[in-house]
Amino acid sequence: MKSALKFLTGALFIVPMIFVSCSSESETSKWKYEEVENDPLQTRIYKLENGLTVYLSLNKDKPRVQTNIAVRAGSKYDPAETTGLAHYLEHMLFKGNSQIASMDWEKEKVLLGQISDLYEDLRASGEDEMKNEIYRKIDSVSQEAAHYVVPNEYDKMISSLGAQGTNAYTSDERTVYINDIPSNEMEKWMQLESVRFSELTLRLFHTELEAVYEEFNRSQDSDYRKQYYAMLELLFPTHQYGTQTTIGTGEHLKNPSMVKIHEYFDTYYVPNNMAIILAGDIDYDETIEMINKYFGSWAPKELPTYIPPKEEEITSVRSKEVFGPNAEKVSLAYRFDGSDSKDALYLKMIDGVLSNGKAGLIDINLIQKQEVLEAYSSARILKDYSYLYFNASPKEGQSLDEAKDLLIAQIEHIKNGEFEDWLPEAVVNNFKLSEMRFAESNNYRAYMLTDAFILEKSWADIVKTNDVLSLIKKQDLMKFAQERFGDNYAVVYKRTGKDTTIYKVDKPQITPVDINRENQSLFAQHFDSLPEKRLEPIFLDFDKDIYKAEYKPGIPYYSIKNETNELFQVIYVLEMGNNHDLSMGLAIDYLPFLGTSEYSAEELSKEFFKLGVDFGVYSGDDRTYVHLSGLQQSMDKGLSLFESLLKDPQPDDEALGKLISNKLKERDDNKKEKYYIHRGAMQDYGKYGKDNPFKHILSKDELMAVKATDLTDKIKQITSFEHLIFYYGPEENESVLASLHNLHQTPSELMPYPEEKIFPELDNTENLVYFVDYDMVQTELLMISKSQSFNTELLPKASIFNEYFGAGLSSIVFQEIRESKALAYSAYAYYSSPSRKENSHYIQAYIGTQTNKLGQATDAIIELLNNMPEAQGQFEDAKLTALKQIETNRITKSNIFWTYYNNKKKGIDYDIRSTIYEDINKMQMSDLKAFFDQNIKGRNFSYLVIGNRSEVDFESLKKLGKVHELSLEEVFGY
Repeated sequence: MKSALKFLTGALFIVPMIFVSCSSESETSKWKYEEVENDPLQTRIYKLENGLTVYLSLNKDKPRVQTNIAVRAGSKYDPAETTGLAHYLEHMLFKGNSQIASMDWEKEKVLLGQISDLYEDLRASGEDEMKNEIYRKIDSVSQEAAHYVVPNEYDKMISSLGAQGTNAYTSDERTVYINDIPSNEMEKWMQLESVRFSELTLRLFHTELEAVYEEFNRSQDSDYRKQYYAMLELLFPTHQYGTQTTIGTGEHLKNPSMVKIHEYFDTYYVPNNMAIILAGDIDYDETIEMINKYFGSWAPKELPTYIPPKEEEITSVRSKEVFGPNAEKVSLAYRFDGSDSKDALYLKMIDGVLSNGKAGLIDINLIQKQEVLEAYSSARILKDYSYLYFNASPKEGQSLDEAKDLLIAQIEHIKNGEFEDWLPEAVVNNFKLSEMRFAESNNYRAYMLTDAFILEKSWADIVKTNDVLSLIKKQDLMKFAQERFGDNYAVVYKRTGKDTTIYKVDKPQITPVDINRENQSLFAQHFDSLPEKRLEPIFLDFDKDIYKAEYKPGIPYYSIKNETNELFQVIYVLEMGNNHDLSMGLAIDYLPFLGTSEYSAEELSKEFFKLGVDFGVYSGDDRTYVHLSGLQQSMDKGLSLFESLLKDPQPDDEALGKLISNKLKERDDNKKEKYYIHRGAMQDYGKYGKDNPFKHILSKDELMAVKATDLTDKIKQITSFEHLIFYYGPEENESVLASLHNLHQTPSELMPYPEEKIFPELDNTENLVYFVDYDMVQTELLMISKSQSFNTELLPKASIFNEYFGAGLSSIVFQEIRESKALAYSAYAYYSSPSRKENSHYIQAYIGTQTNKLGQATDAIIELLNNMPEAQGQFEDAKLTALKQIETNRITKSNIFWTYYNNKKKGIDYDIRSTIYEDINKMQMSDLKAFFDQNIKGRNFSYLVIGNRSEVDFESLKKLGKVHELSLEEVFGY
């Protein structure tokens, strides 16, 4: 199925409107800005005198702001001899500079200069023995330099504001730095970021380089990335899109240049090449004044002229094979002109006609008819070129070429006009609907505005995109497809097999860096002393915030008014799932392929798409959701169609046969997917033992014995069980209830739920190691240990423990495992709480690392789980972060109901955050230490290890506990 996110890429908007781009100047502000009349994101665009672009988007839903600092600097600008540079620079901008995280800059900068010179010597050296000697010197001088550093100080300061989602990403043409901050902390955020980006300091360089090595290894373990990079190489043999990757080559990562990184920063991190994008609860005039105050003094520079390499026309099919352990897939792509061309508009339309998740040609002809296991298309728009990308997973007995030909056949349908006349208009309407949903999110607002800046698109053009797309008719699409699609494509075959191109990175000897947790730079001391503007938390009152009524005996009705737009949701929730009835889950999977006595399955999908309504049924282990959503004006028609499908599904033996065959193929494919093995099969095996929810499925024989009528009978029963109804939308309850009484017919006596199969959680009476062999570069370890039964009194302490100890960039685990010892790219630990009061809390820890580091990394995290370092300052920071997040988070809209519902499942009848907030306020380090000693320290674990058997040190695993090497059949049950 296609993710709704794809409809974001074109920044397509909401309602028909007159579009006017104008410059404005308010009566109370000296600042000129651009805005677009009736812009649904209420965006103002400013440009400071130094060239810095500022996008401000107003959304008052909660007192928080999504902040993106965007730089037109990505991998396409990397020097060819030092690829991966832009990405590595992104990592280093979390390390501080002469002010942030520095205890004695004058002494440190001398040592950093020596380290930089040593790296240049390393690059010039060709002999391994000489390189090793230079690296030993780098390690030695780095140790000395580290004495003058406060690791993770930026992360501590940004967390102290109550920031969430602190991160950054680099791609072809952009590097973007992300935070979600409380709106009352805007000025402190600007003070911090203006200093952060004012200069570059490459400190703790060699340990961070190891983290990037590990990220490189993770990319080598990703079959998707292999296939994607191979496609780019075929499409762009000359342009940097295809000649270099964002992560860089292994050889370049081994021989970095601090000099080149500084040159890159000095060239591209200048105000006339950057943008500040803020979306959320802002005051336009106050905000732009602050931005000018803190960023207006940055000096602009002349930017180098980038001339994109010209690609030759693709005149014949280009193909490539890649190998890896995952299931086979095929991808193909056609190359077009870039974001400023009409090609970009046509690609969005063609992509929408092909694959919109409901009524596209791929959706109907391939997915609904079950001609392949999976398939989708995606229009990918870049500055210099664009491409239309296709991917398909073959079904049982189908070759990759056969799957590829089915994808190409959908293009032929467009050429021949073999699609409905109404489809292009419906695609544009669906874009509008998707954008209406996206506009509620600050994150997506910031993404859209970032896209506009990076691609140098006028906001007026973006806002009117839907109007332009609506002018593209069926005949236009046919003509474009006939002229532009032929044998001018690239195809990549991802086959299951051994990858012989893996690049091995040796483990260097790194002396752990001291973590100076209690130290603070002068800048941080000043930052902490600045006056705070705290907000009061707002907690829910479920009796006031949720309308409650009885629809019928045994069917409660809940609703919340949508005050934002004209979208609705109607959801039926059943307290039963696969653990109650396995065949019900199969029936739900069967439903999308069925029609009624009036409509075929294809006709139903098209009708829903025309109405702007989504429908679906989802069954989990213990819950089933029946949902309908879309435009309020279409609710009654959509509900009528949906209820008719639930009451009158017509059995289809052919569809059932394909479904069963595809399910068996999916099961086989899942045994080839690392994440599915480790986080699905192995995790449940470690938590429950041999008899677990993951393995609780219908056997092959049971699947083959199922009859179509058995499943349609199950579907008819869905709304005959006890259930609740939740409505979120703009309509009044009286009107909604009237529609439901007319359309949602239920028996006078509802059926009780079948008995649930309960899976007892295992007590960790001893340390056990479970190992599964998998062809991969890294090795991954997941540790789990059952704690006590659900207890609300543990929630405040668990919250602070997770913030302080195991989650986030300034946590103890991250500092020790990644920052100090460079043992892993990803490492964390946390104390989890269950979704049901009948279940238990768990301690979980994770490490993903190079195989030859596994022993050290495991020893390090076990040591932390038995002896928690105590740092009073860091504890206070964790408390402050947790409190500010509660103070500034607002649970709104439909989330109010789901908070109530999920609390109720835990036996809680009020907004538990009020208790958590009160308890955190009173908490002392001694309370956290007591929690740690009682719930974390000295526990036995199940160690779940997945990696390459030939490279894993089993002797080190035996030191952890009794080792059980499990086959895939044992963990999957088939």
